[in-house]
Amino acid sequence: WKTTRKDVVSACEASLRRMGREQMELYQIHFPNAWANEAYWDGLGDCYERGLVKAVGVSNYGADAVTATSEALGARGIPLYSNQIQYSLLYPFANQNGLKQRCDELGVRVLAYSPLGLGLLSGKYNRERLPEGPRAQLAKAFFEDDAEVAGRLLAAVQTGAE
Repeated sequence: WKTTRKDVVSACEASLRRMGREQMELYQIHFPNAWANEAYWDGLGDCYERGLVKAVGVSNYGADAVTATSEALGARGIPLYSNQIQYSLLYPFANQNGLKQRCDELGVRVLAYSPLGLGLLSGKYNRERLPEGPRAQLAKAFFEDDAEVAGRLLAAVQTGAE
């Protein structure tokens, strides 16, 4: 496990070597860590200050963690650029739980992963052709009734538009 400030910098340097680059555009921490968040944030800051990265971000951070990260980096004059979260018309919870608003207030860009609802909005799947694995149960419920699906999509679009 990479849990120290130095680990974050070393991992960044190794990634740059593998890519054959001197600098990357964005370097993100993938998820919060209960025992090493401050070390991760310090490592991100070190990478930024050394010019290894143009911007730093996080992924899967809630509103409180985004705030804490932004404050820690901001104390060093480093902006928190992004928070990558699951976000789509089918999963708009960042709008409902205050995360999107908090990111907006802090100037943190939301980067959506699974913007096509884990593939359910891609047109690839339907009632007869479901995905395999854990998504199968979700897809089955999603495609159970066309009228219900239309209603859920309409509600999601309305929520997204607001």
